[in-house]
Amino acid sequence: MADAILAIDQGTTNTKALLVGQDGAILASGSSPLQVRYPQPGWAETDGTAVLDSTLAAVADCLGKASASVAAIGISNQRETVLMWERATGAPLGPCIIWQCRRSAERIAALRTPEAERLVAAQSGLALDPLFPAAKIGWLLDEVPDARARAGRGELCVGTIDSWLLFNLTGGATFATDCSNASRTQLLDIRQLCWSSDLLDLFGVPPEVLAPPLSSDSRFGLTVAQGPLPGGIPIHAMMGDSHAALFGHGVRAPGAVKATYGTGSSLMTLTADVATSDGGLSSTIAWRRGERTA
Repeated sequence: MADAILAIDQGTTNTKALLVGQDGAILASGSSPLQVRYPQPGWAETDGTAVLDSTLAAVADCLGKASASVAAIGISNQRETVLMWERATGAPLGPCIIWQCRRSAERIAALRTPEAERLVAAQSGLALDPLFPAAKIGWLLDEVPDARARAGRGELCVGTIDSWLLFNLTGGATFATDCSNASRTQLLDIRQLCWSSDLLDLFGVPPEVLAPPLSSDSRFGLTVAQGPLPGGIPIHAMMGDSHAALFGHGVRAPGAVKATYGTGSSLMTLTADVATSDGGLSSTIAWRRGERTA
């Protein structure tokens, strides 16, 4: 059968996989649940290994239902969820902190000054809020023994779910993220499309732990054979799930608004320029294709 695209959607409570033919037809689908833990009021977490296992199980479920060969892989993922792992072994360190988690609320409260709020809004396009990973990364670095020292030596990786899956699917060969996910960390300068030294200093995040933010349609790397997944398949797209929904519904210019419903919901639209974060609005990178950013 003709080559197909394997689309992976890693969500908060489950992972889905679709095999899409050249004509856009769905050839097969698979899914696998993912458990979220709530160890304290307001806290939400899972395990990085469980996220990977759920992804591979969904892929196995999907590929077992069709005989098409996989030409490339695209990944969409739950946004703002973050985890830390050893660069050499790929072993997770600490919990995978879900976007819903409010454990960094005290850190945010300690940072909240008019100057800090203006800096965060101006460079990241986001409001100072525990939803975003920046303060969660600080929590991980302080709670995991020796993490800050190891981070400074370049021994640790910290990233959103896209970078975790990419690292594992390529056997540790590629540590990268895309601009849509990077823009939701509260650490990216969304105008310069690079990690902001001002925001890294504010949140106490060493740059050595972060992946380079690439275009959403980059050729991120090649899979290694594991379980049902053959080796040598290019991973050729990564995007935050709400951003992927906006793109998938054909929105390419300002005017249309996309409502995404899932464990959380959001309204998104393209803008001609970076919008103000006043009034509860956030500016973020929808996607970057080659050298073009939306």
